[in-house]
Amino acid sequence: MKKLRFSPALMASLFILAISASGAAHAQTAHQPSTVVELYTSQGCSSCPPADELLGMLVTDEDILGLSFAVTYWDYIGWKDTFGTKENDARQSQYQKALNSRYVYTPQMVIDGREHVVGSDASGVKSLIEKYSGTANNLPLTWSFNGNKLEIHLPSSDKQATIWLVDLDRMTNVDIGRGENTGKTVTYHNIVRNVRSLGEWDGTARTFELNLAEIRQSGRDGCAIIVQQAGYGPIFAALNISL
Repeated sequence: MKKLRFSPALMASLFILAISASGAAHAQTAHQPSTVVELYTSQGCSSCPPADELLGMLVTDEDILGLSFAVTYWDYIGWKDTFGTKENDARQSQYQKALNSRYVYTPQMVIDGREHVVGSDASGVKSLIEKYSGTANNLPLTWSFNGNKLEIHLPSSDKQATIWLVDLDRMTNVDIGRGENTGKTVTYHNIVRNVRSLGEWDGTARTFELNLAEIRQSGRDGCAIIVQQAGYGPIFAALNISL
């Protein structure tokens, strides 16, 4: 029988591919946090970098799902936010109505969909996190990975909610060239690149599936599921997923 011979270079390439594939398989993890913190921020807002830094500290706690929603309404000052979207603007505007706020502002943190506070107010943020800790995992989720698929099960409940899928970039540095933060390099964490509804949930037990390969192919390295009372109300459950 003729033996197949591979060149050292080909063997090295195959070894690297095998390691990469193994690493990708093990990189997929999920965790249900106890608190969800949404930061509404802008690269064109001089008051925002301290809030961005605070969010970076919060996300080191796995029980806190911190999300950075970049808005666009400060773009006119002279710097177009590189992550800002109209969808993020709209989500914050819905919170303005739901939380009876007089106006939208940055930096704003919304805690578990229940209360808001100035995003750079560390003591105020800490107080609300402690106040609502555990409300985002009162509805226990179960899940399982099957290759590039993630199955998530919602138990039966008397709650009705919207299920949101949020695509994330875990961390990016941005050199800001114009506007109020000219010359600053700001680090952003859990940057929301896309948010969309997966539909309404009527409280009956339900299992749904995510195609993680599609999210990864779009360039993202994380995503999250948020189960939120319809009308931008309290958040009942969340899942933080690393890709």
